[in-house]
Amino acid sequence: MAFWVQIRGRDEDEEFPDAASYEILEGGVLKVSSGDNVHLYSPAHWQELLIGTRREAPADELAGGVGDDLRWQ
Repeated sequence: MAFWVQIRGRDEDEEFPDAASYEILEGGVLKVSSGDNVHLYSPAHWQELLIGTRREAPADELAGGVGDDLRWQ
């Protein structure tokens, strides 16, 4: 499944393909591996990791509950 990383102070999320993987390292650093690329996000910069098969709705639309594609987790 594709996932998105929400970055503080940015309107656009970082989007990663199905084959990408992520890991939370010591100190809250988010490590994303996608193909030959490795992206590291410090805890001061990333806010949330969104996982699903489609782009998430804005936060005010999510207030009603978890999206259908996240429900199985």
